[in-house]
Amino acid sequence: MSKSKRKFSGKARNKHDRKEKPMIIITAEGRNETEAKYFNSFRSASCPYIIKIHKAGHVTDPTKLAESIRKRWYAEDADSRTGDKAFVIVDIDNNGSKAKEIQRLEAENSIEEYIVSNPCFEVWYLLHYGFSTRAYINADAVIRELKKHYPEYKKTSDMYAVLRDKMHKAIANAEKLEEYYKSEENEHPDASCNPYTGVHKLVKMLEGYYKCS
Repeated sequence: MSKSKRKFSGKARNKHDRKEKPMIIITAEGRNETEAKYFNSFRSASCPYIIKIHKAGHVTDPTKLAESIRKRWYAEDADSRTGDKAFVIVDIDNNGSKAKEIQRLEAENSIEEYIVSNPCFEVWYLLHYGFSTRAYINADAVIRELKKHYPEYKKTSDMYAVLRDKMHKAIANAEKLEEYYKSEENEHPDASCNPYTGVHKLVKMLEGYYKCS
């Protein structure tokens, strides 16, 4: 989260035009109902960022998602020098080619950062209930496991409200997973890191734990 990024910006803002808070633009694959519902819930007076959800249509390709969020970045006149950020939420789905595509995009050192989950975003929800390194064959398997803890789960469920009091536990479990893969000399984004999620990094920013630079 600390690697240097090129500073993409539109026209320079003067000090009178500056926002009170920096902006975070978030996009995700497909209709992104799950991610949009979850991250919209962080909007509050105490959130250190203005949250903007970018809808990229039914796009699932990481390269096209990157192109789409870069256009939104310019349209918003965003500027990394004032603390603005852009994040692409991506599921690897145990797909090695997709993982390599994300690696290539990260190497471009562009404005957007990637929040990767494998097989899917719901791994983040599962980590609120406990820690496990058991691999999942696909996203459906993750959701089946999640429903053992929360049978009412749907893609449009308000999981922020359901899981809010377990957030610290989920962050600790996600960080523990990262350390596990490092000990195995295998770091994301890689399809062999299963289960994995980097959602905690963005959550910590929105909760004010730290700011990315």
